Amino acid sequence: MACVHQWKTQNKKIMIKNYLKVAFRSLARNKGYTVINILGLAIGIAFSCMMYVYINNELSADQFHSKSSDTYRLTLTDKRVPDQWRKFGSVPPPTAKAMAEDFPEVMDQVSLYQFSGQVVFTIDGENFQERSWFSTQANFFDIFDFEFALGDPATALKEPYSLVINETTAQKLFPNVNPMGKILENTNYGTLKITGVVKDLPENSHIQFNFLLSQVMTGERWSQFQGNWNSLGAYSYVVLKEGTDVKTVEPKLADFQEKYFGPMAEVFQPGFQPIEDIYFKSSDIEFTMEEYHGQMSYVYIFATMGFFILLIACINYINLATSKAAYRSKEIGIRKVVGAFKKQLVAQFLTESFMVTLISVILAVGIMDLAFPFFNDITNKSFDLNLATLSQYIGPLLLIALIIALLSGSYPAFYLSRLRPVSSLKGGEVGGSNSGNLRKILVTFQFVLTIVMLVSTFLISRQLDFIQAKDMGFDKDKLLVIDINSGNVRRQFQTMKNEFEAIPGVESVGVSSRVPGEWKNINQFYLRPMVPEWEASDSLRAYFMGFDEGMLRTFQFQMAAGRYFKNNGEDSTHVIINESAAAALNLSEAVGKRMRISRDEGPVDVTIVGVIKDFNFQSLHSKVSPIILGTWDNPFRVIDYFTLKVSGDMQQVLAGANAVHERFDTATPMEYHLLDKQLEIFYEEEQRAGLIFKMAAFLCIFVACLGLLGLASFMVEKRKKELGIRKILGANEFGLFYLLSSAIGKQVAIAFVIASPLAWYIMSNWLQAFEYRVNFGVGVFLISGLIALSIALLTISYRAFKAINSNPVDSLRQE
Repeated sequence: MACVHQWKTQNKKIMIKNYLKVAFRSLARNKGYTVINILGLAIGIAFSCMMYVYINNELSADQFHSKSSDTYRLTLTDKRVPDQWRKFGSVPPPTAKAMAEDFPEVMDQVSLYQFSGQVVFTIDGENFQERSWFSTQANFFDIFDFEFALGDPATALKEPYSLVINETTAQKLFPNVNPMGKILENTNYGTLKITGVVKDLPENSHIQFNFLLSQVMTGERWSQFQGNWNSLGAYSYVVLKEGTDVKTVEPKLADFQEKYFGPMAEVFQPGFQPIEDIYFKSSDIEFTMEEYHGQMSYVYIFATMGFFILLIACINYINLATSKAAYRSKEIGIRKVVGAFKKQLVAQFLTESFMVTLISVILAVGIMDLAFPFFNDITNKSFDLNLATLSQYIGPLLLIALIIALLSGSYPAFYLSRLRPVSSLKGGEVGGSNSGNLRKILVTFQFVLTIVMLVSTFLISRQLDFIQAKDMGFDKDKLLVIDINSGNVRRQFQTMKNEFEAIPGVESVGVSSRVPGEWKNINQFYLRPMVPEWEASDSLRAYFMGFDEGMLRTFQFQMAAGRYFKNNGEDSTHVIINESAAAALNLSEAVGKRMRISRDEGPVDVTIVGVIKDFNFQSLHSKVSPIILGTWDNPFRVIDYFTLKVSGDMQQVLAGANAVHERFDTATPMEYHLLDKQLEIFYEEEQRAGLIFKMAAFLCIFVACLGLLGLASFMVEKRKKELGIRKILGANEFGLFYLLSSAIGKQVAIAFVIASPLAWYIMSNWLQAFEYRVNFGVGVFLISGLIALSIALLTISYRAFKAINSNPVDSLRQE
């Protein structure tokens, strides 16, 4: 028995060696076929693997913490106005601590605070400004597992006035120096000591900071802040005991509201949001710390694109393998005659498939290494492929390779292995019409995918161009927005404004609490006419901005009725509303109407003096919302920006503005941005999606063309005698080209009919995300179809014309 077992083992080794040898010879003998398959599969594998890595990064947002599945962000829902509920990602400072005391299910809690926007730190007499900062408690790193480069997470924030920074900030402030123990000074918070350095935070974390401070307020001031239930001031998190279902805790919130919110318990409702849901499920939450939110629709789209590219590459392999059947029919026949079993033939062809796939995977790694820098620019990620990170990609690569090898190799293997020995040895037509029909179906399917990708790419580009060109209701070009970060500047803003206006190249200057295109949270209040039929519960929720008299000229707003503000100090309780607010309040004649604005500090009665034409002060994803404009000295919000309308050289204006700023604000560097560039941030996700679509469309076309080129070569080779006879009988070149290309033309036409409604459905749904969107007709579909047809004809034309122009005698000569 041992001898028999040894013989079987030795025989299997010989068979495997023989499979590999025959596979290698077959691939080497058909170099063009091999190159087309390997290149197409390599591109498909590389792109799909990059899509896998990107999607995995998106879906794993905030899941790298050991306690992430039990950690929840606290939210607060404001129900004061029916059908206009608001949800906040910030809660009163005492909320998390009170929950930890009242709910036994809460194991731990922590809060992050940001008491002002910009802070300025001084190091050895030099000032540095920072906006990405928070203050927190000592147990922060017990809940969030951010990796430390220097220091101990257990003690880094234990003492007040401790400071943890990230590696990038450490290198910026203390290049090539150990920052531990270094001292920073701040006018508001005093002396701070660096006690830890964390590695740069993962991009898929909603918590991002450069500076993390321990407790910087003490005594009575801190006690008052921690006991204030009347304002939103904390980004708070609670950790439930392992295995606790949050649904068992939520019923207790009613008693919690009643206990702590008092009279407002009926309208203020706290809630729990899993931190693993924050990235994708927070678009309706206001006052959050995260800068970006994901869109699950893009995850589905990118996953589909990766699958499409892979599928097209696999279709190429199947088409070329089955087309090549006639040239391997004698080999198959001889193998069967000498006793080869079907399973041995299947194993042989699967071996070839695995060999092609393995070579393609190796090539795909090189393609990924070259493509990742470009891919990172598109996706705003930092993926890298090196010896240290290669292990992250081995799993996806091997999985994709296995799927491809089986998917692309199985049909040709079983198809070729069932050819009959007699017909195979005759060298005649093999496979009948079924194989030809399958190839036609697969090629048509390739063109369906290609046309869908082309239509999508065109429409995304048109929508983004439409957004850039759309009239937003104000002139957004060459507007320089300068932040006000000093109380001294606010007290002397008129003098400073005059000096800004004196800079050569500055047309006008406006002052405001917020600006159109604002990336921060815009304040909202509740507005209602002071008439008996309007109850407080019917109030209109409206945004609020404070403008001075210079904003009208600077932004070139248009008045619809009434007047704009005057520079006489008499308009502090006068307001202007936009057309949307007037329509929502059902005011046909709004000017002169008395209104009441509700706020936490108490109501304020105002008079409408004008109605301004609607302008888009937010992104074009949303329609124009109601807005109230108050004067610069309104009782609601202080001024926060200068906006300069620039007509001259921007660099000269910047230099002049910086000189003015330094005379009035010696504590903080000038902080500014160009408004048109800021507005583009609203559409970064769409810009990235558009670039990925273009890349995917190009790859779809390229990979499909590779397969088409291979099919054209086999098609011409198969019909070369027919072409020779037709040419001898007088057929012209155009007629012969039409003969070879008509089948492809029909397949593209069928693909166009199938792809058009599919592309229309996909892009109609995508455009629903925009309140203002481009209209599209049949033109974009026709153009995409013509491009697909042109590409197909150009792909086969080289091989076709080469055959047409060959000597017909050579075509008719028997081989």
